[in-house]
Amino acid sequence: MIGWLRRIFPGQARSGSNAGSDRRPDPSEPFIINLYDDRVVVHRPDGQREEVAWDTLERVVVRVSDRAPWAGTAWLILIGTPDSGQGCVAPLNAANHGALLEQLRALPGFNHQKLENALRDAAAGKSRSDAICWKRDAAAPTEADAGHAGGSDDAGRAA
Repeated sequence: MIGWLRRIFPGQARSGSNAGSDRRPDPSEPFIINLYDDRVVVHRPDGQREEVAWDTLERVVVRVSDRAPWAGTAWLILIGTPDSGQGCVAPLNAANHGALLEQLRALPGFNHQKLENALRDAAAGKSRSDAICWKRDAAAPTEADAGHAGGSDDAGRAA
């Protein structure tokens, strides 16, 4: 996971060789979250795009840290299955974050308390250990799995 996070925030741990890779996020240029029936897409201020398909989403982690680039807000880390190679990271002040939170809170077994604790700590400027708010239960398919497997029309599901 560390290698994946280094790709998401290049230049943070070491200087990147690509001229555009060490551009730091500009607070005036927000992260933008787009939700679709089959996936979530995050557009970063540096022009990069990340995504994870709902049916490959394996874990939702909330991070609160006082170290750059994480400092100042809580971040959601959406991790896809290892074979998907997908994942995305978004701060909880990103454009459209409310719609993403609504979608994630609807996941069966989502731990609302861990998210609320992280949000409270971020607001207080505290750092904390990463918390897994949701992990796919291999025995229980998600609503997205059931909708796609059954061929039903779930066009109105995502914002």
